Amino acid sequence: MKILLSVAVIFLLINALPAQEIPVPSTLKLLVGQSFQKYPKVGEMSDLVKMSEVKVNLGKAGYWPVAGANLSYNRLYPTPAIEIPMGSTVQSFKVAPADNYNASVSLAQPILDLRTPAAVNKAKSDLITSKDNLESFKIQLAYQVAQIYYSIIFLNKSLVVQKEQISLLQSTLQQIDVKVKNGDALTYDLVSTQVKYTNAENFYTDLVTQLNKQYNMLGMLTGSTGTGYLSDTVVNQSTFRITTDSLFTLAFQNNPELRIAGDKIQSAGWDIVSANRLRMPLLNFQAGLGYKNGFMPEIDAVTFNYAVGVGLTIPIIPASRPGLQKQLATISLNSSKLALESQKVNLNKDLLNSLDDIQKNMKKLASADTLISQAQLAMDLAADRYKYGVITNLDLLTSITNYKDAQLSRLQYEYNLLLSRMELCRLSGIRWW
Repeated sequence: MKILLSVAVIFLLINALPAQEIPVPSTLKLLVGQSFQKYPKVGEMSDLVKMSEVKVNLGKAGYWPVAGANLSYNRLYPTPAIEIPMGSTVQSFKVAPADNYNASVSLAQPILDLRTPAAVNKAKSDLITSKDNLESFKIQLAYQVAQIYYSIIFLNKSLVVQKEQISLLQSTLQQIDVKVKNGDALTYDLVSTQVKYTNAENFYTDLVTQLNKQYNMLGMLTGSTGTGYLSDTVVNQSTFRITTDSLFTLAFQNNPELRIAGDKIQSAGWDIVSANRLRMPLLNFQAGLGYKNGFMPEIDAVTFNYAVGVGLTIPIIPASRPGLQKQLATISLNSSKLALESQKVNLNKDLLNSLDDIQKNMKKLASADTLISQAQLAMDLAADRYKYGVITNLDLLTSITNYKDAQLSRLQYEYNLLLSRMELCRLSGIRWW
């Protein structure tokens, strides 16, 4: 019981810290709501919660009376009789009828039952586990939808950048074509530019394919159909940014995996209690009434009868083997404790990794704008110098590629930073939908 109380106190502290307000687009919240309604796995786990609720009621059945009806007929042979000498003859008196009839109802109501409360509490603990499993899956699903949502946004931005690169290469291709015709450039320059242009188009096709796959995944989770229905392009810089000095405390209190591990400890504790109470006696109130024959002196007459009493059942060597069940429950409890400690170690590691990823991507993002400005300046200078034949075609293509790569890298850094913050929020069990 001390274990159960300590675990309960830990998980009741969840509301001790202020809730984190995460600004997210309304479209994203709508998609998450759709996924909760449409994705079959959510319905499956919701049914598991309902099953656990029924098991709680089933456990309470031990408090309820048990009633039954009985109809029977028996032919008895030989028929028991007493022979009494009566003068010169022997008179036979039947002490039981040959044909026995019985119609009765019976009732048993527990008066003292120390086993059922433990079974009910175990079922309630399993119900909490089922609810936490459902909530944990919803958290995973919500963050998966968010990841796909922002993946689509950044893929659309990447497509815009890639279109610009294709446009630049196309204009460069036209310029080189004129130079080749005028004898100011080699055919090699034209062919190498065409190769660059084709590669850019192929990369654009790859981006479109990735975008369609993301829409397909989003459709599987939310039930939405088609592509191109997400027009959001603005990413709020404060989205999924946790503002608290107690990040690790928040995570260790709200993390869904830790909650489930704590639930398992509680369930294992109730298993031990249940095993101990299998040795407890059971006191029942018993009653029955009906009609049957066999009562003296008119043993063949069907007579109304009733019986009222109490019965005490004392287990001596129970078939349930409570000693072995307690051993299993104790092992399960120890295993659940170790699983909780393992979850804590992994959570601590994952939090540190997420914080490192955030710092890394913030540093890369901070230098990305400078890199883009430098690459754009280099591209503009290269374009002017190429017109006057100061640099080669390869130098021009390299400057264009460097500029667009810098833009795409910035988008990737921004997306990676968002994913790292999102992972940190997920580990902390933050609900923003």
